[in-house]
Amino acid sequence: MRKSLFARILIVYLLIILMAFAVLGGIFFETLKAQYLDANMNEMIMRAQEINQWANDYQNELITEEQFCAKLSKKAEIEGTVIWVICAKSKDVRWSADPLEKSCAEASFPAAEARDFLIKTRNGSICKQISNLQSSFRGSVMSVGLPLMVDHEVVGAIVVHKEVKDMGVGISAIFHQVFMPLIITIAFAFALAFVLSRYIVRPIKDISRGALELSRGNLDWRVKPTTQDEIGELAESFNKMAEELKIQDGLRNTFIANVSHELRTPLASVQGFIQGMLDRAIEENDRDKYLEIVLSETKRMNLLISDLLSLAKIESGKFPIEYSEFNINELLRRCILMFEQRIEEKKLNVDLKIGEDKLIVWADEDRISQVITNLVDNAVKFTPDGGKLSVWTRCEGNKVHISISDTGVGIPIEDQPFIFERFFKVDKSHSKTTPGTGIGLSIVKRIIAQHGEKIYFESAEGKGTTFAFTLTCAYPQRKKTDKTAPDDYQE
Repeated sequence: MRKSLFARILIVYLLIILMAFAVLGGIFFETLKAQYLDANMNEMIMRAQEINQWANDYQNELITEEQFCAKLSKKAEIEGTVIWVICAKSKDVRWSADPLEKSCAEASFPAAEARDFLIKTRNGSICKQISNLQSSFRGSVMSVGLPLMVDHEVVGAIVVHKEVKDMGVGISAIFHQVFMPLIITIAFAFALAFVLSRYIVRPIKDISRGALELSRGNLDWRVKPTTQDEIGELAESFNKMAEELKIQDGLRNTFIANVSHELRTPLASVQGFIQGMLDRAIEENDRDKYLEIVLSETKRMNLLISDLLSLAKIESGKFPIEYSEFNINELLRRCILMFEQRIEEKKLNVDLKIGEDKLIVWADEDRISQVITNLVDNAVKFTPDGGKLSVWTRCEGNKVHISISDTGVGIPIEDQPFIFERFFKVDKSHSKTTPGTGIGLSIVKRIIAQHGEKIYFESAEGKGTTFAFTLTCAYPQRKKTDKTAPDDYQE
């Protein structure tokens, strides 16, 4: 049977509480018990002082031996003790009083124990001990010994014994004083542990339920953070993930709609023109013109499919980077020449500031050519007739900065955070005047990232856009090759 996290946390809390209270309660109880027994032995010493006076009275013949023994017996009976009066000369128990028959000693008393008390009290000292005098008592006893003084001279010892079990009532009271509040405290601690466990587990359950809702497609589900600790951070991270999934889902749906439109429109055109030719609805003289349209549409579909395959390869890690040394300035010239016809058609003014010197970089030439082609294609595409296209390079240390700028329509501020998303397209009208699938910049971003480099941009709606990326210089230079290039870009 699987135990829930709540049950496991609660059990751990309860075990810790029980162990802590058991240890602390035991220490506290033993401390109070020792203090209680010590206080009782001090009281026994105070009461035993009068025995010394009786012994002096007997020595001075103020009372008889029978009276002395009677006093000892009566005192032992009232106090529930066993009294020994030990003689220093004979080193044995001279008189004893045990009216309640607590001692198990028979005719003679243990000489070893008597001598031990004599040694401890011979210098006028008082001794206290809790021991198990097995030869004289059946259990543990409290024993106090004090010197027997006659005419200011130690002539023996007075020993008073009292069984510890006779302290049972007092010890039981201590037990109740310690452990009854302890039990009540443990009960409150259990209740607090229960509430605390629920408090910890509840947000985790909410996150678990949220994960289940996300798996069912409910991307609007959010978890309300209830704490400011690691669990609260986990809830916030979950919400960020859910928000990102929702954005990605929206972009994916937009992408599917874009791709569907981009494929459906040329396919419908191709189908219509071919059907017209088969039905002889298109004149023989017009066939070449319509065949050129069919060819253009198939090229557009082929470009779309190529972009999709490139993106899939990059994301799957099957798009290896083959590093080599090449002249980035020369590659930029070749890429610009590829757009010469479109540039002339739109009468764009091209400003190339790349210098005649070689600027050698260490990268994958084919992939960087794809990056430049995508960026130049976007610049030409979104720049109106008569606009300006600027391209420059600069070298700082071991990094080469390549910038491509246009005076086109710019990117709306609300769209700028998403331009590198793989399913995002700024122009949502599906107009043929700005063809594309919205995955070109996503490919650019991933190629640059695979090189371990960065790509930046800045854009103002109605003023144009500048893209810049870095490459590693094969031969680092100390000075910039072009100081006219802008230094700051928005990433």
